[in-house]
Amino acid sequence: MSMLDIWWLPDWVLLLVVIAVLTVLYSRYFADNRVKYGLPGPDRWPFVGHLPLVFKLGFLEFHKHLCNKYGKVVALSPGTLDAGMGTLLISDLDMIKEILVKQGSIFVDRNVDEKTQVKPLNKTILSLKGDEWKQVRGTMTPTFSSGKLRQMNGHIVDCAKTTVKNLQEIAKKDGSFDAEEIWGAFAMDSICATAFGIKVDSQNNPEEPFVTNARQLQNASLANPFLLLFLFFPRLMVWFEPLLPYLIGSFIKPIRFFQRATDELYDESQKSKNEKAIDFVHLMQKAHELHMDYDELADDVKEVGKWKKRALTRDEIVANGIVFFLAGFRNTMSTLSFMCYNLAIYPEIQERLQKEIDDTLQGTDPSYDNVASLQYLDQVMSETLRMYPLGFVLDRVPNQDTTVKGMIIPKGTGVIVPVYAIHFDPELYPDPEKFDPERFTPEEKADRNPYSYMPFGMGPRNCIGMRLALLQMKVAIVKVLQNLTFKTCEKTQIPLKFMKSRPFTPEKGIWLKVEERCP
Repeated sequence: MSMLDIWWLPDWVLLLVVIAVLTVLYSRYFADNRVKYGLPGPDRWPFVGHLPLVFKLGFLEFHKHLCNKYGKVVALSPGTLDAGMGTLLISDLDMIKEILVKQGSIFVDRNVDEKTQVKPLNKTILSLKGDEWKQVRGTMTPTFSSGKLRQMNGHIVDCAKTTVKNLQEIAKKDGSFDAEEIWGAFAMDSICATAFGIKVDSQNNPEEPFVTNARQLQNASLANPFLLLFLFFPRLMVWFEPLLPYLIGSFIKPIRFFQRATDELYDESQKSKNEKAIDFVHLMQKAHELHMDYDELADDVKEVGKWKKRALTRDEIVANGIVFFLAGFRNTMSTLSFMCYNLAIYPEIQERLQKEIDDTLQGTDPSYDNVASLQYLDQVMSETLRMYPLGFVLDRVPNQDTTVKGMIIPKGTGVIVPVYAIHFDPELYPDPEKFDPERFTPEEKADRNPYSYMPFGMGPRNCIGMRLALLQMKVAIVKVLQNLTFKTCEKTQIPLKFMKSRPFTPEKGIWLKVEERCP
């Protein structure tokens, strides 16, 4: 029989042959990491790796399941796009310290292919790698100094006062409200005022384009087949870039909106030449000239002060402006919503927090310095971030072969730190499903490994906007609790249930009731 004769075989036979050949090639190229490292791990599916299990359990529960079933170091076999290297899921705290801090110069990069990022997002500090990332990060860091945050505090207080006024109007009616709607509007107003020096007043205008576009991006559904396709094969986004507004418009159009907004702010800042401006765009244009006392940084990020600074390009400023808009909106909105939810569920915690605020501030406005003195507020905030860490995973990839606590990790191997799973480890946090601020007393924190709590990451690549985010949230909640009290209502879902496809997105929203405090 000649080679051409095979084309006369039935189609189903040819299909089986093709599948068999592809399976053999796949098995050889994508070696099983469980065998490679001698580690436990879940079974994989051809070509898509562990994605079926992710979709079955949801993004949050997936890592908890792996840690509970397989232990502190889990081998995740290669799937579609990791060049056959696969990934290690590591929840061992000593190994995490080694990776994020001690070997931070080796694990400096995130496991993101810059070539798969749609412009200008390929220039954000989330995507940049190596020396280019160090230069941009080193230049941006001084913009979040204590002095800059103190100057921004007044803008945050003004936004919080508007929130109080709106909640007081709601309290005069039936008192029920959607926490994410209220705090989303505050978040956008506060970010625009502090980071960009503009007033948008989305709290009094629900159709304000800044907040509607941010919500549209947040609600982008994985039910869109093209969004799923690009999730599995991100390099296709670059090839299909001209068609993206038509294929995944709910994802791309909001990004383009914030790109245009930051572009316009850049041009306005260039024209104004206001040397006293403290907004993000102006500071970024001047950042390479700024000086900062790096001693005020945490020990694990002080090396930033040694990095070379340089002027940022327009694309870098615009790209990181987009990230500030979107990340700041989601993180502030969700964290404040979850905090208010738990204050309503646990009225004794809310009463104790209000008493601390009343005794310390004596009716004055919150400031950078006085909110820092509120110990119980810090405990409540920390417990909220433990239970709802929006950055629920950290990822790194080594730029050379290395050894971590006796384990050889080859160059290019993905490393995932499952923050959410660690935060819910009962060995670290007994009864982890319970909201308990007592976990974060000074004594409890001193007795616990610091790498058991990482809502903003750790090491030189931690969240650059952490201090601004905490100030915004603390000032806002203090101002509101000076005047109002949160309670549950008929629409409050207890306990909260999250959508599997969108981490920390409640199935039925976060509905609460608000009442004015007695004078």
